[in-house]
Amino acid sequence: MLERTRGWEWDLRRRAQFHVSRTYDCPGLLTLMYDGDYWGYELFHHGAAVDQFVQWTDADQRFFDDRPVHGRPELLVAQFPALKLDLEHARGCITGYDCDDESYADFLWEEGDPRNRPVRDGDLWGRMEAQAVFDFWRFLGAEPAEPGNERFASPVWRRFTTEQP
Repeated sequence: MLERTRGWEWDLRRRAQFHVSRTYDCPGLLTLMYDGDYWGYELFHHGAAVDQFVQWTDADQRFFDDRPVHGRPELLVAQFPALKLDLEHARGCITGYDCDDESYADFLWEEGDPRNRPVRDGDLWGRMEAQAVFDFWRFLGAEPAEPGNERFASPVWRRFTTEQP
């Protein structure tokens, strides 16, 4: 199960995923949703970060120090060739915004702004909403265990768990 938890275990999960990536020489992706305001990810391979994305780029986020957080969809697609991800859909999913950008001065959250439309047919959230991370997970191949549930079924080879000593 890919399960959104209520606990903030960023450091532990990040270290565990880097360890697995280094040990098995494989890519990985750690996603986050911060306080229901925005989502992001860290893409890593060989135990090292290779890309970061934060949806709300001017937020007071410190997940990735001062590294760029605009995301590189082409790198995401290249890291997971077996998933056969569509690059244009990846570009749509990885949509960041900066509230200080003049092009967002007239953004209308409540009124169905066309810039906030879902990326793919069947997506449930607008690309600018924090909950778009659930559509992103579906884009990566995870499916909800039950409709409307935040628990996602995932093949065993795509998951691992850790125990803190």
